[in-house]
Amino acid sequence: MIRFFTNRWSLLSLAVLIAAISGGAVAFGEHAATEKQHRAETIDGHRVLRAPGLDGWNDRHQSPRSNPGTTGRFGSAFHYDAFIYDKAASSPKVAGVMRRGDVLELGDKVNGSGCKNGSWYKATPFGYVCSSLGFHVSDAPSTNRYGVPRAEVGNHLPYQYSRVITKRAPRYYRIPTVQEEKQARRAMEKKGATPEAVSSLMEGDYFLALAEKETRKADGAVFYRTVRGRYVRETDVELRNPEAIRGEELGRNGWRLPLAIVYGEDRALLDLEGAEPRVAGTARKHSRFVIEQEFTKEGVAYVSGRAGAVHRDEVRVLRQAKRPSGVPANAKWIHVDLSEQSLVAYEGDKPVYATVISSGKEGYEPPTGLFKVEQKYISTTMNATDPIDGFYEVEEVPWTLYYHGGYALHGAYWHTDFGKVRSHGCTNIAPVDARWLYYWTDPEVPPAWHAVRFQPETTWVHFTS
Repeated sequence: MIRFFTNRWSLLSLAVLIAAISGGAVAFGEHAATEKQHRAETIDGHRVLRAPGLDGWNDRHQSPRSNPGTTGRFGSAFHYDAFIYDKAASSPKVAGVMRRGDVLELGDKVNGSGCKNGSWYKATPFGYVCSSLGFHVSDAPSTNRYGVPRAEVGNHLPYQYSRVITKRAPRYYRIPTVQEEKQARRAMEKKGATPEAVSSLMEGDYFLALAEKETRKADGAVFYRTVRGRYVRETDVELRNPEAIRGEELGRNGWRLPLAIVYGEDRALLDLEGAEPRVAGTARKHSRFVIEQEFTKEGVAYVSGRAGAVHRDEVRVLRQAKRPSGVPANAKWIHVDLSEQSLVAYEGDKPVYATVISSGKEGYEPPTGLFKVEQKYISTTMNATDPIDGFYEVEEVPWTLYYHGGYALHGAYWHTDFGKVRSHGCTNIAPVDARWLYYWTDPEVPPAWHAVRFQPETTWVHFTS
């Protein structure tokens, strides 16, 4: 979605497509699952090729858990983003980030400069923290989260998200009094001064990550406290609970390349056995099938699988790519094909995951070439100004992998139009897929950490067009 400019750093079993043939049942088991992914469900003689749902995906893809224990030495983060450094010295580099309220096991106190009014401690599994730069150090883990909810890393959406629907809606430092809110509403219309309780008037396109509801005692008005500790009136936002879209793990249940994924909208599923193409069913948006044939008939290009055929220009075709010469033989790497708006993850020469993406629109195209994952965040806030669309701010963009300055692969919760260009430079990925990539890629983020930065063990990213 976004090329940012002001960011501080800037399932039980894999689901397969629903299947049956003329009401006939398919036997349960691996062979049955292999068959399902090639076929469409038949309803009253009309075939329907559906996109898969979650089907226990988040349960199967578990996240590492943090269990700091109860004895030892602990660092409890009190800055919203508390930094872990690469060395105990002046002008260190940030090696990782912890979120306010999270707890880190610490090792011994160490000597070093640059930690004014505090002490350096070894962090686990690596790095150093300064007790005066974002951490309380004690012999017991703190339970104080300072109002910041823990990221739900076991889910593809780590927070509840929303979009601001009121132009110039006030964002408050605290729940305002009735009189302050009246003042703020007048300020929205540029009819008076903004009261001190207002953090900002949100003019532009804003997406917020929400913590919990709170009620104003004076009149029962409901406000959301955001993850970042501000307040917004409930009526000024709409919740975003997008449909869960995902790609496919290759090598499971018969899924392999080349793969066709329908994009844009539902498409006609065709029978080409007669003299003229016949509409035999519907291929739903983001449904997919293994390609068995690619051909042209009377000047029209098609791709087909066991479920039927679809016009070539109505699907994204995901093919195996050659490993770039700069990528070691057994390394993890990601290929993003901008012409097909697709992504395939590899382990050496073996493709292991495939999905569709949304990259930068015209004028915001990401750079092509070979890069490395430099930073990984469970979530991070992005904002910038588009010369046409104006200012936008998107809180807690999930599962973010920076690979080249402000360019990143990340989850997108504000749309489900994957397979089409639309971002401001970054590569939008369905949150389910982005979470898979986050935990599959190197460098690994330690369980208690919110982010890791610039580690030697990394994953390659190859962009082509």
